[in-house]
Amino acid sequence: MSTSNYSPSSKSFFGQKWTKRQLWTSRLITGFLFVLLVAIVALLRYPFASAQPVPTPKAEPLPVAVVPVEPQESYTAQRTYTGMLVAAKTSELSFELPGKITQLSVDEGDHVQAGDQLAVLDDRHLLARIAQTKAERNQQLAILEELTAGPRSEVIDAASAEVRQLNAELHLQQANKKRREQLIERSAISQETLEDAVFGAEAAQGRLDAAKSRLEELQKGTRVEQVDAQKARVAGLEAQLADLQHEEEDTRLVAPFSGTIARRNFDEGSVISAGQAVFRLVQHEPLEAWFGLPPDAASTLSLGDPLPVTVNGQTRSAKVTGIIPELDTKTRTQTIVLTLAADVAHGWVPAQVARVSLASGRKSDGFWLPNSALLQGSRGLWSAYVVDQDHRVARRDLEIIYSESERSYVRGTLTSGEQVVASGVNRLVPDMQVRIHPASE
Repeated sequence: MSTSNYSPSSKSFFGQKWTKRQLWTSRLITGFLFVLLVAIVALLRYPFASAQPVPTPKAEPLPVAVVPVEPQESYTAQRTYTGMLVAAKTSELSFELPGKITQLSVDEGDHVQAGDQLAVLDDRHLLARIAQTKAERNQQLAILEELTAGPRSEVIDAASAEVRQLNAELHLQQANKKRREQLIERSAISQETLEDAVFGAEAAQGRLDAAKSRLEELQKGTRVEQVDAQKARVAGLEAQLADLQHEEEDTRLVAPFSGTIARRNFDEGSVISAGQAVFRLVQHEPLEAWFGLPPDAASTLSLGDPLPVTVNGQTRSAKVTGIIPELDTKTRTQTIVLTLAADVAHGWVPAQVARVSLASGRKSDGFWLPNSALLQGSRGLWSAYVVDQDHRVARRDLEIIYSESERSYVRGTLTSGEQVVASGVNRLVPDMQVRIHPASE
């Protein structure tokens, strides 16, 4: 700090040199004192007049709109139920046989008609089994034809000739036997020679009997039992052949109904097992909407009833085509099926969320009030303001029974003919003076 400007021991207070800060401070104090002096002089020369009370303007009654209430014995409730759009038919298409896929004729998104061929399995081994079975059947058929036709005339003639030959041989053996018997009486031959003659005669008789039986059998034809047994063999082979031909048909996957391929799960060359889904086929025309309704609501509907169905804000007409006669064990609701015509359901697809509204009449005494007239109270109750004959408002406690977007059905301490404030109830307090708006009178 410099000692040339300030030295308390060498100079008096009034003889010291002021700094700039001290100089500005003194100027501000001097100005403030001047302004204060001018104000005091003005107050002394122009004193205030005696205070006069300002009259308070009279408050105007608040204009309100009112609605008269009329008692009702019942009301119609609109209930909205949520469901889903469902394709009329959906099928996971698969082969009944295992095998290798050799051809796929369609892809995802393709539209197909009923009966169109979609895929083919390798059928070479199956065709070989069919050819083998056909050959066996033809062989057995030939045998059956032979049995049915019976023996040929040449065979019968040959059998007859054999019988004649054996008959002649029998006569010869018998004559030989007779001579031997005469010789044995004279002891001209031995007993052994006689026995040989007896044996020869009996053997000739046996051969003749067997030939006669064969001839008789040939003359009567083939036995019925043999023919029936052969027919059974042929029928078994034909059934086996038909089964193989059905399997050959199953190697071709065809569309059971018209629709669109929603998914393809395999490519050519894939080896699949029986029952594996190759395609998912969806028939989206006509489209159906399925809803789960309480039994009391479902009981009010009948087949053919028209109902409005709403999807994404668009409402279209549908008809009731099915009412499931049992409850869903999980939701405890009854399923209702609505069908939309092809032209009506254009632009909608399965799995979209749909809604349907049903009206049902219910008996209960009450009043209809606009929602803007209701004020929430305590303990779950609501209230409304009514205007009495003195144009003062009074509060009425109410209970909401049913509510819609713009009005509610209530019951409470209202009486018939009372005028209820329709809107702006948050501005009101009990016993407040109001003025009824002319438009609502």
